[in-house]
Amino acid sequence: MSEKKEKMENAVQPKGWYEALPRDIYASLEKVPVDNDWYEVYKLPFDVYGIYEPGQFQEVISFLVVGSDKAVLVDTGMGMGNIKTVTDELTDKEVEVVNTHTHFDHIGDNSRFEKIAVYNDPEAVEVMKKGADHERMLRNIEGDSVWKPWPQGFDPENYTIEPSEPTRLLEDGDVIDLGNRTLEVLHAPGHTPDSIVLVEKENGLLFSGDVYYPAPMYVHLPNSDLDDYVNTMEKLASLAPCLKYVYPAHNEPVMEPEELIKAYRALQKVQEGGHPYKVDSKGLRRYDFDSGISVITKDE
Repeated sequence: MSEKKEKMENAVQPKGWYEALPRDIYASLEKVPVDNDWYEVYKLPFDVYGIYEPGQFQEVISFLVVGSDKAVLVDTGMGMGNIKTVTDELTDKEVEVVNTHTHFDHIGDNSRFEKIAVYNDPEAVEVMKKGADHERMLRNIEGDSVWKPWPQGFDPENYTIEPSEPTRLLEDGDVIDLGNRTLEVLHAPGHTPDSIVLVEKENGLLFSGDVYYPAPMYVHLPNSDLDDYVNTMEKLASLAPCLKYVYPAHNEPVMEPEELIKAYRALQKVQEGGHPYKVDSKGLRRYDFDSGISVITKDE
């Protein structure tokens, strides 16, 4: 069956994206006041805080997981608002950063922390060590990419991501011990080769990073791989019956585990071919599914 093609303007960032805010889910969550108003913080089940950046298009969500001995910060966001001021308010325990992958919107404030763990991938480590220069970061704050006032102390003329040095290299199956709870590392390539997810089996939690989130799933990036993505999502979908919550890195901080199965099926259909899609002005395909899942690939 041939695929039906339609045209669209921008598959990734539609105009007026911020008109969808605030997203409905946030009204049902406990908001935690913090001094840094660039961030919104929400108390989630099982001593987890979602640290949300709604002012920029990525709508990044970092997660602070608090244990009895230490805390883990899952990703550090855009690096625009100083996320460390937030974690300092939320916990007095030692905080170790764990990056789900090394895209700019997940390592932005890495340099503010002493301990940083990342998957053992040479290219990913090199990305962290280089950081990102102003030319690279400028495109993420131009136009309507940012709709809120700049964070206090932020200088848009000199916006960069500072280099950072990993202090721990993670492998598939590694366990991160927080004292009374543990996070298991699962290598989850597809979105990027270095992508990982974190599973807390005791409480039924999955920190999914960019492997799954409630927005178009990116398979169009330079190192993305559709076959790897399908294999990864098959594994995560198999975990769904054992999970209570999925904590994704963008848009909404809490999702039902069944969404992993929907995402897997959508990626399968893209892989098989035949599903209708739209092509934008930059040569990207966007596949939309009745399940609410969307997938973006390059147009061939």
